[in-house]
Amino acid sequence: MNQRSIVALTGLALAVYAAWLVYLGLVLPPERADALFSETGWFEDLSAVFWLVLAAVLLFARPIRLSRRIGMAVIAAALAAREEGWHKKFTTDSLFKSDYYQMTGVPMAEKLIAGAVAVGLTITLIWLLVLGGREIVGRGGWRRPWGWLALFAVAISPILKAVDRGPSILRVQFDITLPENIDMVMLSLEEGMESALPVLFLLALGLYLMDRRSGGTTPAADRAHG
Repeated sequence: MNQRSIVALTGLALAVYAAWLVYLGLVLPPERADALFSETGWFEDLSAVFWLVLAAVLLFARPIRLSRRIGMAVIAAALAAREEGWHKKFTTDSLFKSDYYQMTGVPMAEKLIAGAVAVGLTITLIWLLVLGGREIVGRGGWRRPWGWLALFAVAISPILKAVDRGPSILRVQFDITLPENIDMVMLSLEEGMESALPVLFLLALGLYLMDRRSGGTTPAADRAHG
């Protein structure tokens, strides 16, 4: 099976998966749906596990440079921590919320450490995005199946965030309350597809490593893998 076939099957699986999520959002009783899709639900836990698996795999993903492997693994682990709220065990609130740094009851030392961590993670993420953009745009990764997967995963991330925040924004800013079934479908899609993101990145990583080890950036290798 060539790489394009793998990506095509992945797209089909995602479409079926999304349809299943919509079905669950429509038919499940509220209490069962909440157990699956809430911030402490099953899909949230599964997402954290997948991010940790990705972080572990990245550490051994040669021939990628060690500094880049460590950077990507740190970001993946941080995303796992965010999913489970582990960072809140060490800080009063989320270190990425501006309101946290304005709280009067939080020790200054905690704010400084949290701020340094937040800045460090942000810089690391920007650095990796620049490197990834160079690899995909500058070196022709957009023509390869791994590039398609990576671009898709990056592109839907802000869309999922918008789906997550959409009902709240409509309710607070415009006094619009969505029907409960629509709200639950949006929640199921957001949480379910969010748990698929690390799997997409893991698959993109595997295809990328196959390219690197077989010289897949050349036109001849493109034809061989196509």
